[in-house]
Amino acid sequence: MLPRQATPLTLACALAVGFLLASSSSAEPAAGEGGDGGGEPIGKGGADPAAGEYEFISEGEAMMAVLKALRPHSWPAPPAEDDDEDAEVEDDEVFVAKNDVVVTVTEGSADPNRERGIVGMHCEWSGVTCGADNKVVRLELNVKDVEGTIPRDIASLRELERLYLFANQLTGTIPRELGLLANLTHLSLGDNKLEGTLPPELSRLQNLEYLYIFSNRLEGSVPPEYGSMPKLKHLGLWTNHLSGTIPAELGGLPSLEYLWLNTNRLSGTIPPSLASLTRLRYLYLSGNPSLSGPLPPGLGALSSLEGLYVQFTNVTGGVPCEVAGIETLRNLEAHNASIDGCTDLPCLRAACGLA
Repeated sequence: MLPRQATPLTLACALAVGFLLASSSSAEPAAGEGGDGGGEPIGKGGADPAAGEYEFISEGEAMMAVLKALRPHSWPAPPAEDDDEDAEVEDDEVFVAKNDVVVTVTEGSADPNRERGIVGMHCEWSGVTCGADNKVVRLELNVKDVEGTIPRDIASLRELERLYLFANQLTGTIPRELGLLANLTHLSLGDNKLEGTLPPELSRLQNLEYLYIFSNRLEGSVPPEYGSMPKLKHLGLWTNHLSGTIPAELGGLPSLEYLWLNTNRLSGTIPPSLASLTRLRYLYLSGNPSLSGPLPPGLGALSSLEGLYVQFTNVTGGVPCEVAGIETLRNLEAHNASIDGCTDLPCLRAACGLA
């Protein structure tokens, strides 16, 4: 289940402010720009030996990096001034209405004191939730019409538990530094324009329960390291350009309930190790034309399975009676893996003598 949406306008304005502040800085790139996670160490804080190149910065600096890296695709409308609808507003002016206070930031005249003031208010921004000691625990930027790249300095929000960037126009790659967010339980990057590969470093998120990176332009394979996240319940990677085989290591996810690998370019056979996913409720493998071989009979051990989808693949050989006999199974889409011409569950169960 995707998270609830936050109020859109105020944050969009705040993001625009950050963009203008970034534009007025020097020619050197600001901390956190770009999402490739590569390059030299950045930031001003102490380095974590386990973090490799990355050096942590302060939370305020990290939030400013978010504002500088993300920006609204369309400018918010400025508030009317003295009811003068004909008043012209320069393109380089953005107004942020917060608590009935209007702040004007003009490109080319950014004031460092004003920038610090904006950072100091970050717990009041729409889409930002802070916990103890004013530490950010949630960033909810779903459906904000936001473009830009995911800044690696989000990793300095060390208390962050939920990061929602669903349904925007984000580009670039997924920074591997997201794997440093040890408290993260929800990561939603779906429905954007992200490219590159899936960072294996995300497997370090040992508290992660929900991982959605669907409907992007990701290539490469599914990292086998993703099979080492003990609390992961939802793994949603559908509608990308992922290739290679389904890692057998995914069978080592003891909490997994939903696995979406459909509409990719996966090949090879379905690994028998998926039979170890005893809590799995839905398995989506459809739309991978090069996925071949038979359905493993061992999948019949998935006693909680409610939906199995393998249509539009090259899976053949019929639905094993062990699978057809799963008592909880309600939805089966396996049009190219029939038994005696049967593709629906009642017919399959009758053919197996299970009716």
